[in-house]
Amino acid sequence: MTTGRRFRWLLPFLATAAVACGNRDEARVDISLQGAPDSTRIVVSRLALNELQALDTLYTVLGKAVCKVEVYPDSPEFIYLTFGEGGNVSLLLQKGDRVSVSAGWDDASKAEISGSEESLLMQEVDADSRNFSFRFDSLYSALSQVPESGAEAARLKRELGSLYVKYKQEAIKYIMAHPASMSVIPLLYQKTSTGLPVFAEATDAIIMERVYDTLRTVYPASPYLVSLADEVSLRRNAMEMQYRIEAAQEVDFPEIALNDIEGKQRSLTALKGKVIILMFWDASNTEQRVYNTDLKSLYAKYHSRGLEIYQVGLNSDKTAWAMQVKEQELPWISVCDPAAGASSGAMLYNVTEVPAMFLISRDGTIVAKNLFDTGLLDGEVRRLL
Repeated sequence: MTTGRRFRWLLPFLATAAVACGNRDEARVDISLQGAPDSTRIVVSRLALNELQALDTLYTVLGKAVCKVEVYPDSPEFIYLTFGEGGNVSLLLQKGDRVSVSAGWDDASKAEISGSEESLLMQEVDADSRNFSFRFDSLYSALSQVPESGAEAARLKRELGSLYVKYKQEAIKYIMAHPASMSVIPLLYQKTSTGLPVFAEATDAIIMERVYDTLRTVYPASPYLVSLADEVSLRRNAMEMQYRIEAAQEVDFPEIALNDIEGKQRSLTALKGKVIILMFWDASNTEQRVYNTDLKSLYAKYHSRGLEIYQVGLNSDKTAWAMQVKEQELPWISVCDPAAGASSGAMLYNVTEVPAMFLISRDGTIVAKNLFDTGLLDGEVRRLL
């Protein structure tokens, strides 16, 4: 990964970052470069505002060098060591850290770091990011070399989409597993080489806000969080506007438009004129899967008379959801929102837990909610038909 690509995630993010104030303390880094000629240059940089700020230039003696970095209390610093043929080591240093870095002079990808748990986490984030970027770029390059409308292009696009979704899912898992680590910040602002943000949706504001709320209790003086708060505000405003637009449709029930297992977008409001059962569920929940058996009987009984079911899976693992839809041979419209708990559709219908069910009449009126008693639901559907 080139230096430019490595730091792309923070360029827009830190453009308005405030400078932290307070007394500074030192973090020490002992560097060992195997195979490095004497006087090999090492550039030490800090991420400051919207650019990398060079702090020092070191020269090795017998392959070793030492640097000391001033660090604000309660405000970890993103520090980068650059050497050799584009070698980079990312560190996340805190006040009082005593860190050892051992790397190959011509290959920093397997650097060994000790003395800083945050830097070890940064190393993990960097490795995953490099792997994702390499695979994404390889597929994108292959796509640019085949006819746009051919079968190979369609296959490559599916692979790109799958790679992107899986990486975002893994990023979310990492963020949830390390809520108090500043190493989650790069993930929130990472972009592909084509400029596509990994967290591109307005609803990602919910994830960003959770990160902000946790980190500000741990690192209240960090300038990185000032800009994160601004980003959360921007995303929240965009999300609210999106909901208002969606709710302004000329029907009595809010629109949901999501993809089914074939990748085809299915619109809920396009079903107006039918009696609709709108259901939100979790495909990983066994009890909710069992309830589909009762729904299948109801669907077989009334579908020909005008009943339709629009079932929304709130699952971040879209592959697992699709497998359940196929295994259960669900005959109705099945779509998935990988935003899961941050689903805009679920928010529009004020869904706070799943399963959740809404019964919609032919004229678009929501007439009942959560009729999970099969007899009651059957009677109400029969009445509306």
